Amino acid sequence: MKRPGFPAFFVKRQVLFVEEFVLEKLRGAEMFLIGIGEEFEERAFLKTQSAYEKAAAYLEQIDRPDLLPLLADGIIKEKGKAVAALRKLCKAMENKNYFLISTCQTDLLDYAGFPGSRMVKPCGTLRKKQCLCGCEQSLAETDETERTELYRAVLSGNGSLDVLGDCPHCHGRMVINNIYLEKYLESGYREDWSRYTKWLQGTLNRKLCILELGVNLDYPSVIRFPFEKTGYYNRKAFFIRVNERLYHLTEELHERGVSMAKNAIDWLLMEDIL
Repeated sequence: MKRPGFPAFFVKRQVLFVEEFVLEKLRGAEMFLIGIGEEFEERAFLKTQSAYEKAAAYLEQIDRPDLLPLLADGIIKEKGKAVAALRKLCKAMENKNYFLISTCQTDLLDYAGFPGSRMVKPCGTLRKKQCLCGCEQSLAETDETERTELYRAVLSGNGSLDVLGDCPHCHGRMVINNIYLEKYLESGYREDWSRYTKWLQGTLNRKLCILELGVNLDYPSVIRFPFEKTGYYNRKAFFIRVNERLYHLTEELHERGVSMAKNAIDWLLMEDIL
């Protein structure tokens, strides 16, 4: 005999209650700590794109993993949903005191309109380049022309990948500054990190909304674990975790948090969420 479940009207009422509760917490917060994770890389979507699969195979063949975020960035910007979702989040954060940390190495946050002074990308960025050998003095900005030319070369599979130039110190090849590199220069984000930690110190005993969106376990020490620690020690904080698969909260956060078993991009795009 089939076990009876909750009536449909009851389930719908419970979902509406959770969403209204989340809205109430968002509106009542003084500060917002936001984490943007792997769901915004749209990996499942990218696997459906033949251009991405072909170019990614080419990059694997020539051992250039540092260019994978550049490839993903271009295709997601053109055909994905992440930028639209992030634009909605950016608009919701207008005139609010927030800081954003992301594990993504793309420029999607920049396209959405988030100012550089309000975010940090510890896993790297398309907007900086470094020497493959890890020369500390080699760290420099990339320009839009370089990024565009490099993207076209990756997509076509037959263009020059040397548009970033050579290291002025050891004359080695310059590459995108990200965590895919064996000698990744973390100095590329240290200034932003210092700004982030200083901002974080000011959240103690404030009504802090911790909004963790689509963060998986690729880099748990960057967002997931530190956010849980912040939520635990700040008794006025409220934790909102949105994740399609890894949505469960720790036992310590159950009374001061809520989890949503939804894809973070889809959640942001829903009407009346923010």
